[in-house]
Amino acid sequence: MTSELESTTARSMFISRVPLMNVRELLDFANALTLTGLAAAIACALLAVNGEIAFAVVALMISGVCDLFDGVIARRFKRNVTQQEFGGHLDSVVDACSFGFAPVILVYAAGLNGWLAVPLLIFFSVCVVWRLAYFDTVGLQGNGPKRYFVGLPVTYVAMFLPLAFLAGFWGESCLHGCVSVAMLGLAISMISTIPIRKPSGVFYLIFPLSGITLATVFIAFADQFVP
Repeated sequence: MTSELESTTARSMFISRVPLMNVRELLDFANALTLTGLAAAIACALLAVNGEIAFAVVALMISGVCDLFDGVIARRFKRNVTQQEFGGHLDSVVDACSFGFAPVILVYAAGLNGWLAVPLLIFFSVCVVWRLAYFDTVGLQGNGPKRYFVGLPVTYVAMFLPLAFLAGFWGESCLHGCVSVAMLGLAISMISTIPIRKPSGVFYLIFPLSGITLATVFIAFADQFVP
């Protein structure tokens, strides 16, 4: 009994002396929304693995909306230097999971898992990670309202890939063809030098409304989706 008590006391002393990360300071509104997007991406992967492809697509769109607005919230609220730096690193890591990993699981579970499809999925993930690292290095280009991204931002995966998944309501062959083209097009666009204007104004209204419309379609007609 005495040894058990001593062991418990020793563990408590050890834990009390371990320096823990300052979660209270770092977990501001913007970073919390970023983590919500990560949760949605994990849900996307899990739903896809369990065969709920239509609902997985909806989860991917939710992740995209979270990523779109976490930057807006970050600019609205006062943040110290540590919160800003941490938020930037957190956003890149979460984006790699949300738009590089989750979509691959989604597409693979939807049936694109043949010997030709797998290299495409690997190429897609590599392009996502490359695009994120490139943006962390060079950032936005231009000045003022004319600032632009070099290459397609990874967040657009959550917009264009669900559009391709609409083909699932017309048959398996149509789905596989459209999704394959979309994955290849997105991958190449992300590592291209195409200038993409930074979203502003009405875009922040169009994207969520489009997402709600698509989500309604996938949820309402989930039983008619091919996979």
